[in-house]
Amino acid sequence: MEILWLAVLGTLTVGYFALAGFDYGTGLLLPFQRREVALQRMTPFFLGNEVWLVAAIGVLFAAFPRLEGELLSGAHSVFTLVLAGLVLFMAAVQLRLWSWLVFTGALMVSVGWGLFLAHLLEAPWPVAFVMPVLFAIHGWVFQTRRWKLFPVTAALAALPIPLAFSSIDVTGLMAHTDTLGLLAWVAIPIIPLVVWVQWSIVGISSR
Repeated sequence: MEILWLAVLGTLTVGYFALAGFDYGTGLLLPFQRREVALQRMTPFFLGNEVWLVAAIGVLFAAFPRLEGELLSGAHSVFTLVLAGLVLFMAAVQLRLWSWLVFTGALMVSVGWGLFLAHLLEAPWPVAFVMPVLFAIHGWVFQTRRWKLFPVTAALAALPIPLAFSSIDVTGLMAHTDTLGLLAWVAIPIIPLVVWVQWSIVGISSR
């Protein structure tokens, strides 16, 4: 059961960075693109992509109630940066605010996740710029419709943090086995559906 929930959390996390990653990449590249065209291309996916993050946070709180403290330890300012960037980015995109606000929100989110990556790896802070670069490349591939490269850049954007996260020992940080079993009845039918719907949308759009 523990392995199942680790796989669920990993799937949701990878899905979030693979799909929301091109949203942030679009935001980072927005000052260098035709604003309306770029936003129009990402809008059909925008809210759906963020659902992955909401689902991952829900799984984290439900199945890994003690892992939250482990992750937040020493990284409160990083998560504050990510959350502030998410709010700014989502508001700026939906309200069609100035391009520099969209860019600023995307930069805050991507640098925040980069700082979290550096935190997990106990690496120097310049490692934080890995995530903005990967998001920008992923966004460029999406905006230019280079679909053969999309799986490659999706993997590059998705894997750094889950791989770094795997170095954490979750022993004793998960919920009770009975709780995990009960939650599985909800997660098992829903999560494959979310994965199928999201990738179907991307596939239809790429035609």
